[in-house]
Amino acid sequence: MVPLLTTLTAALLATGAVAHPGGHMNRDVLRRQAHLDHPERRSVEHCKKDLVASGWVREQHMRREARLHELRVAAGFAKPHELVRRDPAEVEENYGAEAACTLDPEVTEGPYYVAGELIRKDLLTGEKGAITHFDLNIIDTSTCKPITDAYVEIWGSNATGVYTGVQARGNGDGSNSAVFTNALRGVQPTAANGTASFITIIPGHYVGRANHIHTIIHHGAKLLPNNTISGGTVSHMGQFYIEQNFLGQVEKTSPYNTNKQKQTLNNQDILLNMGKQGGDDPFMKVSLIGSKIEDGLYAYVDVGVNPKATRKPDPVNFWTDKGGIPVPGSGWAGYPDTCRNCGFGGGRPPTVKGREAEAEAEIEVQDLDAE
Repeated sequence: MVPLLTTLTAALLATGAVAHPGGHMNRDVLRRQAHLDHPERRSVEHCKKDLVASGWVREQHMRREARLHELRVAAGFAKPHELVRRDPAEVEENYGAEAACTLDPEVTEGPYYVAGELIRKDLLTGEKGAITHFDLNIIDTSTCKPITDAYVEIWGSNATGVYTGVQARGNGDGSNSAVFTNALRGVQPTAANGTASFITIIPGHYVGRANHIHTIIHHGAKLLPNNTISGGTVSHMGQFYIEQNFLGQVEKTSPYNTNKQKQTLNNQDILLNMGKQGGDDPFMKVSLIGSKIEDGLYAYVDVGVNPKATRKPDPVNFWTDKGGIPVPGSGWAGYPDTCRNCGFGGGRPPTVKGREAEAEAEIEVQDLDAE
């Protein structure tokens, strides 16, 4: 029997699966397949023994419990003395098998990557949604130790599926209004335990992709006086997702429930499903701070990277004090109609009905192979 992943890859390349509104994701599929096939590929799960033996797993578990409790106390949902801890031995036993404990998918930066973002923890900049205190732990899978000198960059769409810092047909109403804000984008350094912390929101949905947050991991970058970074290398480009049942609850809250775009579910997103292959788990572990989503969320994920790997993200814009400005020669320039990375050979993208038909074809392929 032909492996499911190989069959899916061939089928998707034949049909030209959608990546973002109007864009094909052949590059994404091929990059992910190459990453999975690499003989030296390792995930966080490969480091379980070392991370447990060093005490890192126990330390992170206790830190996360304390952080969630701290957020609950600050919001008035708990008293300082009410912290209840889970048995660390149980956590160590299950590490690498539970949701959001391993993550290693390599995918494209997508058409809305804006370079030059600010180093900052709070990324909200006025955006409304399910406010999320998000911790990312970065692990060197070649040494099985936390990486303490990296810069972690994340970005995602707002609650109604619009990316800031860019203008493109299919990004909201296609106007330039989003160009002048860098909301939900930013960079943070990793601490002594390998953790970078952000305040953002659960991203909204848009046609062709399940809700997700992008990340890029920088090494050896220089901190500039304007609070940005420059130089160095990029070892990892990935995406984080949210468990579907919980995501359904988020989508019922305001302003997510005003989003008129068609939603792609997790089981319909090929990049997400490829991201789960080979022992990877691309889902964020999310907890309520209060009794409901509107009270805020705490989330975390562990990211396994090889610092010696070199990725070359292709930004479409660069952030300045005047907003996002085009990057000369970007492969995403003209997205989704004429860009080099679109996969249409310079032609026009399919219609919305065409994109939806392709999405349905993807689901049928998955169902057939599952049988």
